[in-house]
Amino acid sequence: MTIIIFIIVLLVTVIVHEWGHFFIARKSGMTVEEFGFGIPPRLFSWKKGETLYTINLLPIGGFVKIAGENGIDGSAPVEKQFESKPWYLKSAVLVAGVVCNILLAIFLFTAAYTIGMPVATDTGTPTIVSVVQGSPSEDAGLTVGDTITSVSVAGKTLAEPVSTDDVHTAVMNSDGPVTVTYIHFGKTSTVDIVPSGKGTSRIIGLAIEPVSNQRLPLPKAFIAAAQQTYSVGTQIFATLGSLIAGIFHHNDTAKSLVGPVGLAHEVGSAASIGFTYLLAFTAMISVNLAVINIMPFPALDGGRLVVVLLEAITRRKFSQNTVGIIHAAGFILLLGLMVFLTVGDVRRLF
Repeated sequence: MTIIIFIIVLLVTVIVHEWGHFFIARKSGMTVEEFGFGIPPRLFSWKKGETLYTINLLPIGGFVKIAGENGIDGSAPVEKQFESKPWYLKSAVLVAGVVCNILLAIFLFTAAYTIGMPVATDTGTPTIVSVVQGSPSEDAGLTVGDTITSVSVAGKTLAEPVSTDDVHTAVMNSDGPVTVTYIHFGKTSTVDIVPSGKGTSRIIGLAIEPVSNQRLPLPKAFIAAAQQTYSVGTQIFATLGSLIAGIFHHNDTAKSLVGPVGLAHEVGSAASIGFTYLLAFTAMISVNLAVINIMPFPALDGGRLVVVLLEAITRRKFSQNTVGIIHAAGFILLLGLMVFLTVGDVRRLF
């Protein structure tokens, strides 16, 4: 089920992004040759009008192929090719995907706040928000979304509500198992968990937060959604800044990054907490997609936008062969990064 939910989340965020490119390109009089979800090889396709719609094997991206995006060619009339259009139409096409991802995030956050968003509050229900892979808690059957009713050590129950700090204190002060009573899909269960490690390194591998549903009227939900989208975006920019700085200062920011496998796991955890939390998590993925694509890196929308703007400023065309090589190299680097992150995901999860 996690894989299915993950593919649906990617389908929504990627299709919305690519639809932005597709819509503005069509409105600008450009020929869109292909609208693809996933990375080839191609699984199946169908054609409607002048556009071929394709579903590809690897569901980790998407693309829109516009006639003339790599220079004037014979695929369509010259006046309907990307390269023949003025710089502002090219720029509009390139940023349209990012704009659509931001709008999608605001829409999803608004829906989540309107329905009832699970948020951490002082008076919320103690809920498991994270379970470490391979930890004693996971082995005991605890999952993200379970609510904790009590934690006890040697028959002595901790004060309520239970927090991560309470559990940490109990683990540090106990020599034996920690007894956790929890509710999983309406059923109450009790399990004894034997911490791993010794001394101050003893852990059971879970995080608990007091969670309650925050429901807002539509106008306030929209404002909260816009603020949340902005907050997530600034956090992503800060993380990318730390990542770039880490290249020179050797910090550990890169270790916190996740690839497709890790993202699939996080999507499954979000779905376990509840539908509205999954909506919010999908919104965060959409913001991530927007921020990453607007970065001025070859092969990304931001990298292509830089070329368009430089050509407009200098009033000279760059060699399409040179630009093509740069973007191809950028694409290869991005694929390499994807493989690197995937290997890291597998090591952490398995």
